[in-house]
Amino acid sequence: MLESRGVKILMYHWISGDPGQRLRHWGLTPDQFRSQMRSLHESGYRTMPLDEVVEVVRGARPLPQRAISLTFDDGYRDFLQEVAPVLEEYGFSATIFLVADRVGESNAWDARHGDPPRPLLSWREAADLAMRGIELGSHARTHRPLPGLPLGELREEILGSKQVLEDRLGIRVSHFSYPHGLFDNRCLALLREAGYASACADIRGGNREGTDPFQLRRSLITCHETQWSFAFKLRTGFGMREWAAFSLASLAGQGAPAPLRGMS
Repeated sequence: MLESRGVKILMYHWISGDPGQRLRHWGLTPDQFRSQMRSLHESGYRTMPLDEVVEVVRGARPLPQRAISLTFDDGYRDFLQEVAPVLEEYGFSATIFLVADRVGESNAWDARHGDPPRPLLSWREAADLAMRGIELGSHARTHRPLPGLPLGELREEILGSKQVLEDRLGIRVSHFSYPHGLFDNRCLALLREAGYASACADIRGGNREGTDPFQLRRSLITCHETQWSFAFKLRTGFGMREWAAFSLASLAGQGAPAPLRGMS
C-alpha cells in the first residue's frame, strides 16, 4: 500500500566533488546538496531528530507539518567539509549511521564496484560531530547483509556494534540502519533486545502513527534529483517512477512491487 503521509526521512550517502562513476547514483555534489538544503529552508521545513520521529510513530507526539529527518549512511569523511557547515548555516540536524568496525578506514564493502575508496570519519571526528549536535547511530559492524548470517554473527552486527560505538564515543546509540536495507525477523528481535529505539529500512513513504519504528521508511536521494523530483519525494516519500510502479501494481491488484534496494 502506498503510504505517503507522515514525516519523510531522507537518505544520503556521500557529498563530494567527485561522486564517482560506477556508484555515482548514490552521491551528490556539494552544489546539489546545498541547493536542496536551501530549498528546504526557504520552504519552511525544519529537521526532526530520529528520537522525535519515533515519538510520532508511537503516537506520543503530534504529526508535525513541514518536518523532515536527514540521515547519512556509512559515515563518510566528506561530511566534515561538505555537509556540516551547510547544516549549521540553516540550523538543521542530521543522523550519521557509522559502520563500527570500519570507522577511520574506507568503504571496503564497495571495492568490487571499481570506484576509488572513500575515506570514513575517524573516531575523533565522529565524537567532535556528536559534540556539535549530530546524532550518531549504528550501521552494523561490517556492512554485510544481515539476513542469512549465523545467529552469533548477527548478534555482533546488531548488539556488538552498539556496544563498540557507545564505548568508543561515550554516547548513547539508539538508532540503527540496515546495511543494504535488508532485514528479517531475527533482526527485529535483536534490535529490541539491544535496546534500540528504531531502525531505518529501505522502504519508501512517510512515517506516521502506527509505522513500525523498526521499519522506518526512507527516501533515497540520488545524483539524478531535479528540483521537481526532490519536491515530489518531500511530498510523497517516493521517487516518481517508484510511485508509478506502486500505483500500477495496486490498480492491477498485484500488491506492492519488491522495494528497490539502495546502497544503504
